[in-house]
Amino acid sequence: MGYRRIIVQHYGILAIGFLAVFSGNLGQTFLVGFFQPAISESFSLTSGQFGIAYSLVTLISGCLIFFIGPKLDWWPARRFATFVVCGMALGILLLTLSPWAALALIGFGLIRFCGQGMFVHLGTTTAARRIVQARGSALALVTLAIPLGEAILPSGIASALHVWSWREIWWGALAVLLLVWIPALLLYPNWPPPSQTRTTQKHDAEQKKTTTPTPRPLREARFWRLSLMMLSIAIVNTGIFVFQADMIDEFNATPSTFAIGFALAAAGRVVGSLVAGRLVDRLGPALMGRLYLLPLIAGLVLAVILQNAWGILAYMLLSGIVTGMQEPTVTSLLIQFWGSEHLGRLRSILVAGMVFASGLAPATFGLLLDAGITFTTILVLMIAMVSIGFLLAWGPLTRSLHAQRND
Repeated sequence: MGYRRIIVQHYGILAIGFLAVFSGNLGQTFLVGFFQPAISESFSLTSGQFGIAYSLVTLISGCLIFFIGPKLDWWPARRFATFVVCGMALGILLLTLSPWAALALIGFGLIRFCGQGMFVHLGTTTAARRIVQARGSALALVTLAIPLGEAILPSGIASALHVWSWREIWWGALAVLLLVWIPALLLYPNWPPPSQTRTTQKHDAEQKKTTTPTPRPLREARFWRLSLMMLSIAIVNTGIFVFQADMIDEFNATPSTFAIGFALAAAGRVVGSLVAGRLVDRLGPALMGRLYLLPLIAGLVLAVILQNAWGILAYMLLSGIVTGMQEPTVTSLLIQFWGSEHLGRLRSILVAGMVFASGLAPATFGLLLDAGITFTTILVLMIAMVSIGFLLAWGPLTRSLHAQRND
């Protein structure tokens, strides 16, 4: 099934998924970072204090996702979406209206929790659960909302900061959010129920008579063998993006190198997402799982070998491709291993892990740099880590691939 046919047949659910994922850009690191100087100045925070607060709310967000994300398995999607929209609205109001740093910090945490976590969780889980026969392609389409946000929002925010205060920009974002989501919540008739996938499977009547056991992947060795593979891109990218100034200095590059690199990463993300979506549907997620980290390893190796601006650009392009491939591949893998009925629970574990990784990676990179370890050496350590994740996942993926072929 081609992308055009998928859009024609499932335009409603794809639109809701895309809207949810795009709304999640409000809590992503690339956008929140634009407001760091203004927020720090408003609440008299040093850069170090802001960094500690950022890591703190990110880690707490990961904990909340772990417990609240599974509710999408039994809550109607409309109710879950209403909860997330209200949480984002409350977070923006607390951040912008509170005169106290502690209360503003709670608002900032809600923005991260709903943006980086719950909106993306809602959009991808809903699309994957509803569009069964072309799941990989559907995930590829809805997650294009992230590179679109990366392409248009930073320049828009940078321009807006010359005209309006940071609070006014957030109020504008809140107004747009509500203007879009209130009609969607009230008028869109086809919000899927939590158990929608049961009606799309071959033996619907039989499945209604049985109860599927709740998967507990954290108790299975194969989950832990897959986990480093699934989290590698979050660990590496977060560390590099936060400490890009150190990488620029060591590689004798300029700040504009990363500006170009982010554009290349966004383009790579689009390509990786669309290609992976089709390949997952054709070849299966197990085979894609064995392949999709290879561009990340290649990008790190090129950066270490070249140690200049071209190395940075090569890494950014290849890491963008891997980031685009991540969602169609990994979510489809979770479904292949543990089924789709409890996808909300499964993706909550994944999203929580990625949020934790994005919270801990800067601290790890920072400690290594403070210890006098060069950025090139850190990249070599990242190559070793990604390779270990690749090798650990090889066994479970190979067994799944063989089982798929035997079926």
